[in-house]
Amino acid sequence: MRHSELGTFIRERMKMSHVYQPLLLRTLLEAGGAATVRQIARVFAAADEAQVQFYDKRIRKMPLRVLKRHKVIRVEGDLVRLATGKLSFAQQAELIADCNQRIADFLISRGEGAWTGMIQLDPVPDTVRYWVLARDRKCRLCGAGPDDSPLEVDHIVPRSKGGDNGENNLQVLCRPCNRGKSNLDATDFR
Repeated sequence: MRHSELGTFIRERMKMSHVYQPLLLRTLLEAGGAATVRQIARVFAAADEAQVQFYDKRIRKMPLRVLKRHKVIRVEGDLVRLATGKLSFAQQAELIADCNQRIADFLISRGEGAWTGMIQLDPVPDTVRYWVLARDRKCRLCGAGPDDSPLEVDHIVPRSKGGDNGENNLQVLCRPCNRGKSNLDATDFR
């Protein structure tokens, strides 16, 4: 395919139900014409505004606060800065290696499941969600009904701790109770 044919395809013939096709083509063009699927997936993840917003909130909620309290970083509006001042290339490389080792150790000890608490890769099937909501009908912790607060299906044993999507591991909690419980314990309120 020639340059002009690709341009015509992009501008006129590409049918779109999402941004995936032009994003993939742009990624290949920016990479000089070829990229691995993993490289493309990283670009897609970075371009996914919902994921960017999710991580923006998560970063502000936990690691920024903790590292600021330990005086490791300074936060100036949206700018985050190391509190160390200027580091040499060798110092940066040493500290990057230390970070990589801590990440590797954590992922080895927790497995790939360490990420599933953040991004739900295997959601509760709709039919199972329906049966759990029909079974419980109200928050199993505080008794709130659907008129009081949105009801959610909670994993008794959290997904991040090995819990599954089976009906026996699910209970209904209202949104405030579910947010409060988070993945902190495996209490069955039924």
